[in-house]
Amino acid sequence: MNLKSLALSKELRHSLVIILILSFVFGFNDKRETFAFSLWLSNFVHVFVLVAVTVLVHVIAAKLAANKLGQDAEISLLSFKTKRFGSVPFSPILSMVLMLISRGMLYFTAVSTIIVKKIPRLSKGFYLDESKEALIYLWALASNIILMAIFNYMDVKAGVLISSYFIFWNLLPIPGIIGSKIFFHNKTLYVSFLVFALLFLLLFNKVNIILLVVLLVIVAFSVMILWRFKKEYKP
Repeated sequence: MNLKSLALSKELRHSLVIILILSFVFGFNDKRETFAFSLWLSNFVHVFVLVAVTVLVHVIAAKLAANKLGQDAEISLLSFKTKRFGSVPFSPILSMVLMLISRGMLYFTAVSTIIVKKIPRLSKGFYLDESKEALIYLWALASNIILMAIFNYMDVKAGVLISSYFIFWNLLPIPGIIGSKIFFHNKTLYVSFLVFALLFLLLFNKVNIILLVVLLVIVAFSVMILWRFKKEYKP
């Protein structure tokens, strides 16, 4: 097996683990007063499919955006390097612990990250800068906003729930999470997208979706201009 196939198999393993963790996070508590294994399993399979779609849309969007820039992107289980224990998947562990403590009522979804493998294109004198890299992470989250709107249109309530929590936690500028990667690579882009995404999560089921998107694009663009103006003309 060559190195490329090894990398692909590693990404596949990480993807499956991420999907399983999030499936337990959202499917552990089926909201029934009495436990019936067959009903719980049916609900879990339903949640598993919706989580798989959510994660796949997320990573495919990142890969397409990266490919457009001549780069490569892959999804990975979020872990933090320590001197004593090496890489520790703290966030996935925290997600499972919170699930067990809350009996499936707390949905912590920041268990994955997108890794961009920068590929220099010397023939074209091009190397990915941080501002362009931020666009890859942004499109990964933007795809989930689009998917959430589709779930809402199809009245798939579980899909809307999964998408909303997935977007929210991955937006936060916590080290390792793609929200922090957007923040540190392009703060102007992060602030405008944060405003857009949070307002969308708050208002998507209260306002006509097309009108809402148009209004939020205007608001986000205005925030971007104000942010840039404040940054450039700061005394």
